[in-house]
Amino acid sequence: MNRYAVMGSPIQHSHSPTLHKAAFEFLGLNAEYSAVEKIGINRADLAGYAGLSLTMPLKNDAFLIADSHDEESEATGVCNTLLISNERVIGLNTDVYGIAKSVENVPRQTVEIIGNGATAKSAAYALRESRVSFTGRNSERVREITLWAEGLGITVEDSESVDLVIDTTPSEARINYKPHSVVLDVAYNSDRNSASESLISGLEMLLHQAVLQSVVFNGDKLDFKIDREKLTSFMRRALEARVGEWSNA
Repeated sequence: MNRYAVMGSPIQHSHSPTLHKAAFEFLGLNAEYSAVEKIGINRADLAGYAGLSLTMPLKNDAFLIADSHDEESEATGVCNTLLISNERVIGLNTDVYGIAKSVENVPRQTVEIIGNGATAKSAAYALRESRVSFTGRNSERVREITLWAEGLGITVEDSESVDLVIDTTPSEARINYKPHSVVLDVAYNSDRNSASESLISGLEMLLHQAVLQSVVFNGDKLDFKIDREKLTSFMRRALEARVGEWSNA
């Protein structure tokens, strides 16, 4: 039986096991998926696993562990997914896909990204065709992520109002947004945008990044092509059964 896990800290309330167990059911696979508390990882921690999902604070460690990287993790310098086979480790960043899918139906010519960490980089890369700006309390880190984005050819442009805000900061953080039409709050357990009528919950991002992880984890074990749309619907229903319906603007 193939073993998978999500690692990070804190991890006890992670919804990833719910999502991936639903995927195994949909695909007819016998596999195991658990949640493991970790504040750091190295190659020894990968033993016995066919794949790992990584959350904070492990995304930078995961990038360094990987032998090779997909385009998204190479660009951002972070991994939220490790695919492990024959002692070779491939690092991927499915957060980019998760963010892009979450906002694919909303205006996004101008985007304000709140924060400057791993998820902020994923957001900027996901919206690299937009004009983005970065907001954070640490001016030096804002400058660093701005230079990183410009180095990738992303247009960084300040504006008084934006189409979309993507807040990547922890749930307790409170940073004022520019006037906007829609907000994607990655911290789905935060109430800071509960009054917003144009909120996209971070659960939407969580769902879509997990769908792509599932395709990566399981695609080579099947003799049929995964129907990603049907898989997404099945995993969505499993998550809704746990947390209820959520806002997706």
